Amino acid sequence: MACAMRWTRDRVKIRFMNNRFTIKDFFFTLLLLAVISVVALAMGQFNYQGRKLLSLQRQIKRMNELQLQQMQLLNKFTTGFRAVKPAANSTSAASATQTSGDIRETLPDGTRYVYYPQPPLSPHNPYSRPGYAPGDWLVLNLGAEPRKIQPFVPQDAGAMTVQSWVLESLLIRNPDTLQWEPWLAQSYRQSANGLTITFKLRRGIRFSNGAPITARDVVFSYDTIMNPGVDAAPLRTYLNDVKSCRALNSRTVQFIFKRPYFKALEEVGGIQIIPRHVYKFTNPRRFNEEGGKLVGSGPYMLDRWVRGQEIVLVRNPNYWGPHPTFDRIVYRFIANPQAALQSFLAGQIDEDGPQPSQWVRYTKKPGFTKKYICYKFLLPSSGYDYIGWNLRKPMFKDRRTRTALTMLLNRNAIIKTFLHGLAVQVTGPFNPLSPQNDPRIKPIPYDRAKARALLRQAGWRKNAQGVLERNGRPFQFKLDLPAKNQLIENIASYAQRQFARAGIRMTLEPYEFSVLVHRLNQRKFDAVFLGWTGSLEGDPYQIWDSKSIADKGSNAIGFDDPAADRLIAAGRRELNTAKRMKIWHKLQKIIYRQQPYTFLFTAYTLDFINHRFHNTRPYKFFGVNEGDWYVPLDMQKYH
Repeated sequence: MACAMRWTRDRVKIRFMNNRFTIKDFFFTLLLLAVISVVALAMGQFNYQGRKLLSLQRQIKRMNELQLQQMQLLNKFTTGFRAVKPAANSTSAASATQTSGDIRETLPDGTRYVYYPQPPLSPHNPYSRPGYAPGDWLVLNLGAEPRKIQPFVPQDAGAMTVQSWVLESLLIRNPDTLQWEPWLAQSYRQSANGLTITFKLRRGIRFSNGAPITARDVVFSYDTIMNPGVDAAPLRTYLNDVKSCRALNSRTVQFIFKRPYFKALEEVGGIQIIPRHVYKFTNPRRFNEEGGKLVGSGPYMLDRWVRGQEIVLVRNPNYWGPHPTFDRIVYRFIANPQAALQSFLAGQIDEDGPQPSQWVRYTKKPGFTKKYICYKFLLPSSGYDYIGWNLRKPMFKDRRTRTALTMLLNRNAIIKTFLHGLAVQVTGPFNPLSPQNDPRIKPIPYDRAKARALLRQAGWRKNAQGVLERNGRPFQFKLDLPAKNQLIENIASYAQRQFARAGIRMTLEPYEFSVLVHRLNQRKFDAVFLGWTGSLEGDPYQIWDSKSIADKGSNAIGFDDPAADRLIAAGRRELNTAKRMKIWHKLQKIIYRQQPYTFLFTAYTLDFINHRFHNTRPYKFFGVNEGDWYVPLDMQKYH
């Protein structure tokens, strides 16, 4: 066995020596390696070219889809546009647009007739803009999370913002001309006396579930708002002059008013239309409690609401109108302004309304205004901030006390210090840029000495602890305010210090916004720091008429002034704009003299927008409209 093993090892050794690596073998090896390298390079190039080809094919397919969508859009809004002649013997108040077929005219009997054969496009519509492409997401911050998004019931701006993408109305307002234009309606007629308004619905309009929109849905929407069991008191105040709403046929609905109302067309034309077959109810309480249902006919539909995280809207596949740009719209709930700004800078949200201090700080940073879109504007439709006094409380019943509280606050210093000059002081409930505002009314001055004199006249005297009291009751109260709003907290803290110097104890009570609104509805507050959204010309009835005190109306502070009620009634009936403005000026004078609010300021709108968005230019009267925005294909973030 040992010999056999040794022989085997020797045999292997002999083989190795007989197969030595020669120069010839070296050249053959190099040639083989070169061939392998060439084959590998060829295969790599082939794979690379294949990937490039597939990518190019996908891009071509995508561009073809975009071109097809744009052609469909162009066809949709050009096909069928034809010249429509005015009715015989009619006199045109505004000449018909013969190229599109739109008609705006006054007939011989004084009836105003408006007919749009196709839904109007936004004045800044993006479809023909350079680089326009549908797709991508729009991720926004709603701030406080709404309690409900059920139609008609919510009373906070966040819920209404979400609803604006999902619910539609018979008319929309042109943000440039301010004219009311047919939307779900194709036409409308308003009688010469303004008491009868008749709408004709478009053909082919439908809800997101595919069901057609009929006149019965319009009547149902109106009846739901007017149902006293539905928590829609603020909306009812604008419709309480409607005598009847009835469907004349499947596409025609008619509203008849009891008396003239200057906002008649706007209010009935602005009713959001909801599907009767989805929302039909027998118990209004069940309707109120249905917080998360949202079904409409708009360009987007509710996909999901993850409580505490986000609300997601997706494009409505059954949308009858202009093709919406974004695949989805996502709303996050970031109440803290600093956290919101950091989310914007990190690219987690696409738009942010910074605080004035943040605006000043960041717009001064080198390159910031080139990296981000930055807008600053003061709008006539902006609202105002205020401190409202609950007039049911004995300490606030006297006008001298309320006036003194206003005099203790240096509102110009508030604007300069806390808002960095990015606001304008207001002298009543109307925006300084609105014709409703009377510029002759001057602000109540900051005057601590006069404020102390007024407090003495109202019976307030300091006790041994230096606190004002009257009839043995100290002047102390709680100020409710939205939580996690640093600007409001800073101003409220300043007011707290100023009042304390005069012997008035005010404690701050921050609440999550939905809780704060609930406290207002229940009238369980002493004073409140809040703000109202605005309009070019609003109806003061909702906030200032004594009838709006009851039924969870918006007159939460309980302002009750017979002279103001008479002026509100007269202004609502006056159809002549110039005469109506004189009435509003008289009303403003009464309200400002009574000081049911300490009117503070209307702030500039401040806006940071991610640079990938195009067509973001603001409108003169209404600011930015995210529905006009788009992202070019090569800049889109979400696919």
